[in-house]
Amino acid sequence: MDLAALDTAVAESACKALVLVNPHNPTGRVHTRAELAEIAAIARRHDLLVISDEIHAELTYDSHRHIPFASLSPDAARRTVTLTSATKAFNLAAIRCALTHYGPDRLLALRDAQPPDLYGAVSPLGVVATEAAWRDGDAWQRDLLSVLDRNRRRVHQVLSTRLPQVRHHIPEATYLAWFDTRPLGLTEPPVERVLKEGNVLLDGGSPFGPDADGFLRLNFATSHDVLEDILAGLVQALRPELT
Repeated sequence: MDLAALDTAVAESACKALVLVNPHNPTGRVHTRAELAEIAAIARRHDLLVISDEIHAELTYDSHRHIPFASLSPDAARRTVTLTSATKAFNLAAIRCALTHYGPDRLLALRDAQPPDLYGAVSPLGVVATEAAWRDGDAWQRDLLSVLDRNRRRVHQVLSTRLPQVRHHIPEATYLAWFDTRPLGLTEPPVERVLKEGNVLLDGGSPFGPDADGFLRLNFATSHDVLEDILAGLVQALRPELT
């Protein structure tokens, strides 16, 4: 993370809020305490509201530690809105239940002044499922992280050995692999190439910004056999560019 560039960009703009995604999607980075402390200093220096999306926090691997941004200091807590949910870590997508913790009193008061369903109604099933996941799901999640850890290492192994020109780092959190196909010099978007030649549909980098053209995002939260099929298709589609 280029923190100096972030500081300059904020100083040269009318920016009033900073959206922080930690752990990061799509890169899988877990920001260190030192990085977060510098972001907090930037937020304080420029009086920014920080919206901290921490939905992947429970998918942090053992060698890393997720640090809630609001826990850094009283000032960070006062200026941070934290977003989270059980949906990512416990495979509960579409249950319509998420949590928002408001640090700034003014925003909490503003929220309380709105109609209760302005931002969408919470599903009763979602509430029950979220409570059950966070109360009783520790053993299940440990097993899940073991599977995801194995899968992320397998993706890294295949990319490193079979597609060495594809730039990639092993994710520190999440179930997503993010890799750069630009060194291959493809003449067509990599999403189209991999679908056509490998029969695998991945997410392209374009929705994540213009600097992400040529990247691919792979969801490895699946079974061993399915993952092997995905990786075989990926290699089949991209390997010819290395010959």
